[in-house]
Amino acid sequence: MTATSPPRLVGLALKALAALSLAAPAPMVASAEPSAFDFSGFATLGAVKTDRKDVWFTRYGVNFPGKSDPDLTPDSVLGLQGSLRLPWQNDLTVQVLTREDGSDRIQPRVTLAFLRQTLAPGLSLRAGRLRAPFFMLSESLHVNYAHPWVRPPVEVYSLNPFNDLDGVDLIYHRRVGELDVEIHPYFGRSRIPFPEGRARLNRTWGLNLVFAHGDWSLHLGHGDGRFSLIRGDAQTQALIGGLAGTPFNAALADISGTEGKTRFDSIGLQWDDGRWQVIGEYARRTTNRYVTSSEGWYLSLGRRFGAVTPYAVLARQRLDQHLSTVPVPGEFWQLFLRSRNNAQRSATIGLRWDLARNAALKTELTRARPDHDSWGSYFPRSDPRVQIGGRAIHTWSVSVDVTF
Repeated sequence: MTATSPPRLVGLALKALAALSLAAPAPMVASAEPSAFDFSGFATLGAVKTDRKDVWFTRYGVNFPGKSDPDLTPDSVLGLQGSLRLPWQNDLTVQVLTREDGSDRIQPRVTLAFLRQTLAPGLSLRAGRLRAPFFMLSESLHVNYAHPWVRPPVEVYSLNPFNDLDGVDLIYHRRVGELDVEIHPYFGRSRIPFPEGRARLNRTWGLNLVFAHGDWSLHLGHGDGRFSLIRGDAQTQALIGGLAGTPFNAALADISGTEGKTRFDSIGLQWDDGRWQVIGEYARRTTNRYVTSSEGWYLSLGRRFGAVTPYAVLARQRLDQHLSTVPVPGEFWQLFLRSRNNAQRSATIGLRWDLARNAALKTELTRARPDHDSWGSYFPRSDPRVQIGGRAIHTWSVSVDVTF
């Protein structure tokens, strides 16, 4: 694998722009009527560096561990979106996103493509490719400008790397006294690529509730689905070959296959009075095989001083259960379990500077300590036997975020 250079990022970004431009309608003659087509976009150029020469920082399920130092791929992204208003209370939205995925590919990808029908005041039905609504910040997940940090805390947001959902949902808004209520049921499926393998969610359904009052908002979410994970990498194939025909071959059904079940629960709270900002979120992933059952939380506090906002974040991800409980002896099995465990704790201090109405510069320093039997949010640069867990790792991140 070769490192992705900035010219490659720019070239692929232009391809994404061309793709969306082809989907846009031809310019219309100026009139007093508002335009039926809306176009917008967002972009981030980010860089990440650790103080350890034997590990990379990575966002599991989002990007592939990099080979450049500093690494531009975990946070850099370009998104372009167009919405077309149609007759009979319909509208069509398409979003094209360019960023590195879990398979080390950078190419434009359609991340939103849905038709929305307004059924009644406050009630709409959407069908197509939607944002997977597993977290409090899912709708703005890729728009880094909308968040105070360089990226949402990985201790929580790595628990569910599925970002889009091919299916249908209903969104119902209602004002109840001084309380704004949103009810959001959904159903669909999703997939993410990674080297020599694939992961899928099937028959996924869920319900989100949002309550907002003044400066406060509360998110409650639950989802259930069928889960498949096919691993084809050399490490897994060697492990499968070593377990076949042994008294421990029951572990094979826990490593890779199509018979998984998973559920996901989350709760999030925000308070923002224009000066102080408090954000907290808890999420739990429960599975019967293929990946760990884990839980995570974070608490963020920020204070605005004009265009400058310093902030601090405490975060924790904890292992509930390994992907398999079969007691396989040997270091190779323990290494495999460590590599699939992202449990860690971290403390972050950062600064956001709003350069303009639609641009922000952010920088942050994170001190993370993966658990002893974990790789945390890091990946070995060369030797997979390197001890990552139990040691403090400092990660410095910087990004420029824009919207247009």
